[in-house]
Amino acid sequence: MQKHFLSEKEARKILSEIKNKYKIEIQGRIEVGKEKKEIYYFIDGVLSFFSDDLIPTLCFIRKYNLQLPSVVVDEGAVKHIVNGADLFVPGIVQYDCECKEGDIVLVKTKTNIPIAIIKVILDKEKALAEKKGKFGINLHYLNDKIWEMCNERSSGSNL
Repeated sequence: MQKHFLSEKEARKILSEIKNKYKIEIQGRIEVGKEKKEIYYFIDGVLSFFSDDLIPTLCFIRKYNLQLPSVVVDEGAVKHIVNGADLFVPGIVQYDCECKEGDIVLVKTKTNIPIAIIKVILDKEKALAEKKGKFGINLHYLNDKIWEMCNERSSGSNL
């Protein structure tokens, strides 16, 4: 992957976008990497965001304890989600979000462990009413390529 550090001006713009989107203020040097049409943002060496939409990685969420809208899933759904499956309504046991179509939402276990980031494709109200269907598309999950890149970059840390 080719990477380069952003100029101070570009970095301020990205950090401002992150602050506006996630209500978190962070500092650090930002490196950008591109691979196979995907863009990755590293903050102080930690893979923190991916995509032009600045979607946070599970590494970043754990390191900075980022509070995102979330859903809690049952044990049966966990193994499928961490293997890359999309999230279906029957697997959800709790909604900690408004969950509108297009939202980026964290998926957690009943023990509060973050396991995936999804993009909602079915509004919460419709999901609650119909009790079936695909709720969200799995964008990033434990042990996927992004997770591995994250841990390669920050080996030695206890994420």
